[in-house]
Amino acid sequence: MGREHEAARRITEIIPLVMCSLAASLYGGEHDLIPAHLRTLGMLARHARSLSELAEMQAVSLPTVSNSVATLEGRGWIRRLRDASDRRVVKLELTPAGRSVLEGARRQVEAHLAQALSPLSESQQRTLIEGLDVLRAAFAAHLENPSEGEALDERHRS
Repeated sequence: MGREHEAARRITEIIPLVMCSLAASLYGGEHDLIPAHLRTLGMLARHARSLSELAEMQAVSLPTVSNSVATLEGRGWIRRLRDASDRRVVKLELTPAGRSVLEGARRQVEAHLAQALSPLSESQQRTLIEGLDVLRAAFAAHLENPSEGEALDERHRS
């Protein structure tokens, strides 16, 4: 132990850089997405969710997620469904067009990030991949067993 604060500081410095790069690759692209739209499409790709679930999972207000949903619905990428067991409940699901956009956007982002990483040597790329595997494992373990006082809701994992 002892270096976790240095690692945490570096992560907090890197995430905004990666997100800016990701946003730049999406904005003005074929589908003119923003990261929030990509995140919402990704969440709906797993299964249908309510507006409240999306807002909670993204840690944003209902009006904020409602604006994103309106944009995505207007583009024909998601649709609203009434719950068969409770007509008051409205779920949102990805349309085939939305799934296609999501897959294309993921490929676009991956290509953009790969280009940004291409100047790294083979050794640096290997080290980066190993570090990212460690990071993924650490966060997956944290989500499975959060420390006391940081209990995570099951919906944030899916």
